[in-house]
Amino acid sequence: MYINFHKFNYSTVPSEEQERYEERDKKAYKEVLKDWFNSNIDNFVERKWEIEEIYYLKEIGDFIKLIKEAESLYELGFFTSCIALIGVSAEDFSKYISLKNNRSVHITDTYTSGRRRGQTYDVSQFNRLQMQLSENIIDQNTYNLLDEIRKIRNDCLHYNQNFKQKSTDDLKSDALKVLNNLKSVLKNNIGTNVDPNDFKEIMEELIKHENNRGFEEIVWKQKNMFSHLFQMSTTQDPSIQQVIKINFFKVTDLDDDEIELTELEKNPQAGVNLLVWVDIDNTGRELISINSIQKNDYVFAEIYSNVSPDGQTREWYLRKIIKIT
Repeated sequence: MYINFHKFNYSTVPSEEQERYEERDKKAYKEVLKDWFNSNIDNFVERKWEIEEIYYLKEIGDFIKLIKEAESLYELGFFTSCIALIGVSAEDFSKYISLKNNRSVHITDTYTSGRRRGQTYDVSQFNRLQMQLSENIIDQNTYNLLDEIRKIRNDCLHYNQNFKQKSTDDLKSDALKVLNNLKSVLKNNIGTNVDPNDFKEIMEELIKHENNRGFEEIVWKQKNMFSHLFQMSTTQDPSIQQVIKINFFKVTDLDDDEIELTELEKNPQAGVNLLVWVDIDNTGRELISINSIQKNDYVFAEIYSNVSPDGQTREWYLRKIIKIT
């Protein structure tokens, strides 16, 4: 049985009142969604950690949009939809590889004999993969991974008897397999070697709306990118709740809301003089005024930051500042 009673029968109320009823129901439905999300959030997160990482790809096509959607569907537990999208994305990627190698006959070809001679037809994924393998466009491992996706996708979308008998756990296993298969194929065939020089380019892409779910995800991914690109952590031990820095700095910028402090010595890990943007609260404003702090002063300062839930320091504040020149 398919039950689709998502909306109230608004024809049962006066037409001039329907909009008020709809707005009330929309507000109530937000709470339904919040309850569902919150009750399943642990599972969402666990499934996220099951998905393989490929860091970043510079060479992409339309297939990448479907992979991103399929990954979200897997996180949310929509396994059949995930399998379907990965199947389509794998075919799109295979076509992309063929066109890149000037093999348009892998996409459409012409019958050379029989009553349909001269007519064109769409090449199946089964035949396309075999041709790519025989022509050394893909290796055996890539062929195996893509062919497994093809088989699982067909088993899913054609609704044969075996599929109908599959449990949710089996569908979950299939969805994770095809998702990680395709990510492995991309990594091995068009993957990008992690390069610290790409940090600026990646950040410019990350802040684009289609690449994030909001500011917090940008901050989250920036932390992770830093750890992979520079092989160093910007996070604190999970037991640490507050970080305190006591050092000599140069005041490299100063306005009503923020003071920029640059360490006088180079950081041994980063090889540069690290700077900290310190928010000026009432305490900081009083300290700056009492000590007559100005731009380009050299100072001895104590600053602190409360550690955020993801282990990073965020806003920094002044606890002490003394001019030394």
